[in-house]
Amino acid sequence: MHAPEAHYEFAAHEELVLRICAAPDADHADRMRQLDAADWNALARMAQHKRAAGLVLRAIGRANAKAMAMVSPSALGDLEAANQWHAFYALKQMAAVKRLIGTLSSGGFAPILLKGFALAHGIYPDRALRPLRDVDLLLSAAEAERAQAFLLASEDYRIADWAGSYGLEYGHQLPEIQDIEHGLTIEIHHRLNARNWQQESLLLEEILREPATLPVLGLDVPVPSARTNFLHLLEHATLHHAFENGPLILADLHFLAPHVASDWPWIEAQCERMGLKRSLHLLLALAHELGATWVPLHCVEDRDVSTSHIDAAKVAMLQDREKAEQNKLLRRLEAGGHGRQRWRAAMIRAFRPNPYQLAKIAGCRADQARRWLFYPVWLFQSGRRFMAASGSEDSLVAAQQEARMVQWLASAESPSS
Repeated sequence: MHAPEAHYEFAAHEELVLRICAAPDADHADRMRQLDAADWNALARMAQHKRAAGLVLRAIGRANAKAMAMVSPSALGDLEAANQWHAFYALKQMAAVKRLIGTLSSGGFAPILLKGFALAHGIYPDRALRPLRDVDLLLSAAEAERAQAFLLASEDYRIADWAGSYGLEYGHQLPEIQDIEHGLTIEIHHRLNARNWQQESLLLEEILREPATLPVLGLDVPVPSARTNFLHLLEHATLHHAFENGPLILADLHFLAPHVASDWPWIEAQCERMGLKRSLHLLLALAHELGATWVPLHCVEDRDVSTSHIDAAKVAMLQDREKAEQNKLLRRLEAGGHGRQRWRAAMIRAFRPNPYQLAKIAGCRADQARRWLFYPVWLFQSGRRFMAASGSEDSLVAAQQEARMVQWLASAESPSS
């Protein structure tokens, strides 16, 4: 996909959110002074949406006594309310996880809790700084469906209202489960990646080879080691989500970095082996540009990442969910269009709906004919998204820049900008 180079101008509050996530321990007072009341309110909304309210409040407190006076009262109130909610919910999550692990253990299951849980409860200085949307459990494919059925047989758990209906064939996880009392969302994974990453099995082997344990309310909860979690977070943010999961990855790596400082040769070797070299280079370049001090010096000096890819990553981190879905739609049309004009590719796709998307709208399985009753709904939603994505030249250029970044990350060739 070819696109002109775009120059992005980030608003002061957008740049500040990114820099707080990249360097949570830095003094951001100078940038805070650039914000007026409207900017602060916009920052508070973005921080809540990106789960960074706690980090922003921490940065305000670390700046100086005058920093608090800079913040508009409404923005400060919103940030404090969000942080208090996450602190309370983190306590509920701990109780829910203790029950979850105990329930699964009684059925003979010993899952590894992936990614964010180990960060929130073992790496970050305060668990409220790393809000979790859900907990991800890793089990083998042979165990995953049995564990799912075992939980759902308990009166404490149910399928989430928004979950689809599918099995191991669909992706890397099974439909979401909810803890009825605590509201915790549970995802049982049998793989790590949903995007056909060829080297996935290599990372899976490393995670299973060296699990760690994290004490939670008297239980030793299995989690990945710090260095394998680093690799999983790297892959998840880049190949899996193309940075659309937000800027918290920058804070994750900031707090995780001291725990893997002696493992850099191993991490770089594994990235080479797993096809993550470009992912590592881009994320390190992005973090360094935003003020991170943990990035190894040789990685800064050997930087081989284009500015357009860094900007595309920043844009992806800040965009809302609907914009991310629009960009993914355009990428799918380009990939499946085989050189056709975008509107022609869209017309062809209109007659080839994804059965799992239809089934999710219909609330049935992908192999049930009932899904076709909801084809008009799917067509309307897809058409509206296509029109919105194609509605302006700026949106198209931004989507194409993101697509170029995604293609560059996925390429097996030696890195070049």
